Amino acid sequence: MATIIEHLSRNPESYPDWLRAGPRAFDRSDFFGSRTIYYPGSGDDGQPVKLCARARAAHAFVYVDTAYDRDWVFKRLYGSETGFRGYAPEREEPIREADLRPGGWTPACSSLARNKRYRFADPFAHFVVFRRLDGEGYGDAHGPERLAGLFIGADGFAAYDALYCQGDGTPAPFFVTVQDHGFGGNWNRFDKGGILNGIAVQRSVLPEYLLVVDNSEPWEGYRDTGAPAESGKYRGHPRHLFIRDAD
Repeated sequence: MATIIEHLSRNPESYPDWLRAGPRAFDRSDFFGSRTIYYPGSGDDGQPVKLCARARAAHAFVYVDTAYDRDWVFKRLYGSETGFRGYAPEREEPIREADLRPGGWTPACSSLARNKRYRFADPFAHFVVFRRLDGEGYGDAHGPERLAGLFIGADGFAAYDALYCQGDGTPAPFFVTVQDHGFGGNWNRFDKGGILNGIAVQRSVLPEYLLVVDNSEPWEGYRDTGAPAESGKYRGHPRHLFIRDAD
């Protein structure tokens, strides 16, 4: 039976030219023109990036957590015991809201617009290009030479809406991690029937894959790939890979 990495490797992404060329300033059209991984409530969990990087399935990721600020990101994501093993920052750049969402954005429905928690205003955001640490024993099998990430301190529901659901041609994320943390402070659910699922369906912005922890439910219209579960960072909960059914 194929592992999650083996399954994802059947659908690889060509290495983006803008990453191959070397570190450069953030360009929204380049970044979101590539496949992206979206992880709301991400903390410092690098597993989804590891899975997609080793499979060469995606090279850019969007991590969103209300806990993020500059100190948190630098201490937790760049530390030797956490973050993205085998990679180190090659370029770092603070990003403004206007860079992420030019022209502003409109919530998917009026009831969300009235909710004070549903906000993407003035988020903390940091763009990072990571380079593989070849000299420290991490070779080509570990992942591509470079990866790119956006770390955003904002509401995970509103960020999906603002980044992907504004009808400006931004592609849906390729891969979304769905894990509800119970007492982790999220005001709604990321899994089946929650606001994130509702926004994605309403705006027809649906990822190809979901990585779903065993205490959460996959969205309607997704089926288990059958790949063996991989233990996640948080309390070792196993995660299963789901793929969207053909329309």
